[in-house]
Amino acid sequence: MSRANRALPGPWWLPTALATALRLVQIQAPILGVHSWRQADTAGLARNFHEQHLPLWLPQVDWGGAGSGFAETDFPIYSYGVALLYDLFGVHEALARFLSLACSVAALLLLQRLGSRLLGEGAGWWGALTFAVMPLSVFYGRSVQPEALLLLAGSLTLERGVAWHDHGRRRDLALVALGLGLASLIKVLPLIWLGLPLLWLGWCRHGRRLVGRPGPWLVLLAVVAVTTLWYAHAHGLYRSTGLSFGFWGARASRYSWADLLGPGYWGDVLLRFAVRGLAVLGLVPLVLGWRRLPATPESRILPIGLGAVLLAGALAPASSHIHEYYQLPLLLFACPLVGLGCTRLAEAGRPGLRRLLPLGLGLVLTTSLLILGVDYWGREQPAGDPTWALAQRVRRETPAGALLVSVTGGDPTLLYLSHRKGWLQQPGAVDAALLQQRQLEGATHVVGLWKRIESYQPFTDGPDKARLRRLLDGDSHGGPGVDGYVLPLPLGTAQ
Repeated sequence: MSRANRALPGPWWLPTALATALRLVQIQAPILGVHSWRQADTAGLARNFHEQHLPLWLPQVDWGGAGSGFAETDFPIYSYGVALLYDLFGVHEALARFLSLACSVAALLLLQRLGSRLLGEGAGWWGALTFAVMPLSVFYGRSVQPEALLLLAGSLTLERGVAWHDHGRRRDLALVALGLGLASLIKVLPLIWLGLPLLWLGWCRHGRRLVGRPGPWLVLLAVVAVTTLWYAHAHGLYRSTGLSFGFWGARASRYSWADLLGPGYWGDVLLRFAVRGLAVLGLVPLVLGWRRLPATPESRILPIGLGAVLLAGALAPASSHIHEYYQLPLLLFACPLVGLGCTRLAEAGRPGLRRLLPLGLGLVLTTSLLILGVDYWGREQPAGDPTWALAQRVRRETPAGALLVSVTGGDPTLLYLSHRKGWLQQPGAVDAALLQQRQLEGATHVVGLWKRIESYQPFTDGPDKARLRRLLDGDSHGGPGVDGYVLPLPLGTAQ
């Protein structure tokens, strides 16, 4: 194993300090902007755990109508952790973001240890600095989603996996089991993108004797068993309530494998990661690090992991194509390679190249801040946001505990920001009969926006919008300048 470059290129604390500072930007931001849909669901689970005093195994969504709201979800350990913070300090989304920040910084420290073990101290330091500043890592390192916890579990699995490969200690294997189990409960797909690198490490340590070694297989069996038990329980909730995040069956939209046959899927995924994952400029040291990868067998987990993440995403191509956080685990394998590339540039023997590294870091940081400002932070501002404005109206004009028909497609952002529960409806499904049925079930108001359906999708002119206007406009007085409506049921009772 290479132990070159033990001297750190800069202060040991710089990656951690820079990561923390960037993730503190807008730490108090409400649930708006990029992936507010996913963040609202995660935050809604946490708030319901806290307010309803629910156990971990009964996740409750805001869009369960008049029913229990218990839904088929990923293992909600992150939301439950946020709820414990709410129990101590009250409901503030900043607490959820602080939890994500802590997980992200802990993942950075483990990733630095991983890079140092595989490629040397210098590569570990540069890799950690890369993880600290890249747009994807920064945003999801403080978003209200379990992604930061997922990366922490993944980095623990990989770092302790290499330690087990080196020393064969049972405690390292136990920590591998903990990390892999947690990651798989959160997302399932880590069984592939962590499992394949771990299988390679096992082969490097034991060769053909791996088949007869019970320890690694017991870890795999335990992780698969625990993951299966949770999702079987979660599916039982779906069968009893009909509520699901859409994992299986006809309602799931994750498995459009025909997309893999065209260049669009692969081009979009790789371009997005190049821009938001590596800020473009990180591609050069990534390629250089890949080309200069040491011949040590264990270091091959990095290219294996990159391929495994892409393979895992291809198993659910619609989700991977739409949701960029499916490419987030690529950073666990790419950052050490970027770090190695930076180290090789510093060793090139040409003073000009060495002097380019600080300049390159400055350019990467500038590019990252530009991407973060335009694509992420700028969209979290409540001023001028119609969903935020409508949520404040809903809070003023409906009583606490009111059940709403939210005409926002499948997006729970409005319900979450309004601190209300109810039903999510596509505009095309809303008619007088549906509203009458929802009223019989307990709905008190119908709410929505004229310019948006989901928080990110415009509500364009067309038959659905025209029909909805005919149904509601007599009560909402909604003209072209009116963004939203909050109407009591039955229609015709608005004052």
